[in-house]
Amino acid sequence: MYFKNHPYPHGWQQAPWMLAAGVRHEWKPQPERALAQLASFHASLHDWMVGHAGYHMAAHIWPGISRKPCLCGFPEIYFFVPEILVLVYPDQVQIGIHGSEAEARRIFEEISKSTVNLPQLRHPLSIFPVLTRKQYLDTIHAILHHIRRGDCYELNFCQLFASDQVKISPVETFTQLPPAPFSLCYRLHDSYLLCASPERYLLKRGRQILMQPMKGTIRRGSNAQEDAQLQLSLQQSPKERAENTIVVDLVRNDLSRTAVPGSVKVTEWLKIYSYPTVHQMISTICSEMDTAYQIGDLLATTFPMGSMTGAPKKKVLELIDHYESWPRGIYSGTAGYITPEGDMEMNVIIRSLLYAQDDRRVYYHAGSGITCYCHPEAEWEECLIKTKQLAHIRI
Repeated sequence: MYFKNHPYPHGWQQAPWMLAAGVRHEWKPQPERALAQLASFHASLHDWMVGHAGYHMAAHIWPGISRKPCLCGFPEIYFFVPEILVLVYPDQVQIGIHGSEAEARRIFEEISKSTVNLPQLRHPLSIFPVLTRKQYLDTIHAILHHIRRGDCYELNFCQLFASDQVKISPVETFTQLPPAPFSLCYRLHDSYLLCASPERYLLKRGRQILMQPMKGTIRRGSNAQEDAQLQLSLQQSPKERAENTIVVDLVRNDLSRTAVPGSVKVTEWLKIYSYPTVHQMISTICSEMDTAYQIGDLLATTFPMGSMTGAPKKKVLELIDHYESWPRGIYSGTAGYITPEGDMEMNVIIRSLLYAQDDRRVYYHAGSGITCYCHPEAEWEECLIKTKQLAHIRI
C-alpha cells in the first residue's frame, strides 16, 4: 500500500509519502469476530498494521444487512504487518525493517538506483453507468418516497460504472488520478484499489479522535469569478447544508458511544475545501476516547462512515441493501494504517478505481446524499461530475 498525501490544511498525516511493502504477518480474521479481536492482535505484535475494511463489514455490525462479495476480490477485512516501511519527508527518508541499519541502507540505495519504465498509453479509459438515466431517476424517486414517509432523513445512494474488458497498468493509472489528501495505491494479490480520496474517515492520536464527514459537492469554475460564485452557491445551498448537518449529528452520536462524556465537539461546521475538480463541504468532529474502549470498539461504533450511509444509519443500511443491487465491496469502506503505539489514520474509499487482473474490468462507484431537498436530475449530474476526473486517463 502506497500512501500519497497531498497538501491539506489540517495536516496530521504521518508523512507526505509512505510505502508498506511485503508481508511479515497477515491478519485474515473471521469478519464476524474481527473488530472484537483487532486490538488484541495489534497488541500481540506491537507493530505497524496496514490494510482495509470493506463496506460489507457493516453486515457484522448491523444484523440483517446482506454480505455481498467485492467485484474485485478484496476480502471484507484484511491487515498486514509490512516487511518494509518507507516514510518520505521533505528533508529525510525513514526506512523501517526487522533487520540491521546496513540492510536499510541497502534498500535505500536500491531505490535510489532504480528506474521506472512505464508503458506508452494511448487509449482513453471508457466506463459506463450500470443504470440507465431513467432507472437512476426512478430509484431516487423511490428513495424520496421513503424520506417523505419518515423512514429516513438522508440516504447516500451510489451507482456503479464499469468498463469493458481491458488491460491497464495500475501504477501508471494511479499516477493520473487527481491529487487528493488521502490517496493510496493498494495491491492485494491480483486486486488493485487506485484511490484518490479527499475524505478522512477517522484519525486517532493517543485518545484524541477526529472525524471529517464530507457532504456537499459542486464543480470548479472555468475562471476565478465563476469558481468563487460556485463556492458561494455550495456554501449557501439549503440542500447541501442540510445533508452535511444531518451527517454531523450522526457522527456526533457515533463518537459519543466511545467518548469521555462531554468531550464530543464540532470544531468546523460546513467549511468549504477546494480540490482540482470540485469544491467540497466538510465538517470536523472531535472527541476523547474513554479508556474503557479500544480501536476495534471505535470502528464498530462509527463504521461505515455516516457520509456514505445517511441517517438513521440502521434503516438506511437496509434501504441501500435493497436499492443497490451490485456490491459496494471495498468501496465506501476504509483503508489506512495503525502505528505501533495504536494511533490510526483511515480514509473513506471514494473517488476510486477497482481493478482485478483476472477479471480485467475497471469499476468505479459514484454517489450522492439524497434528502427531501433533492432534485433527482441534479443528483444524476453530480455523479457524472465525479466521473469527469477519469476523462483524461489513458490506458
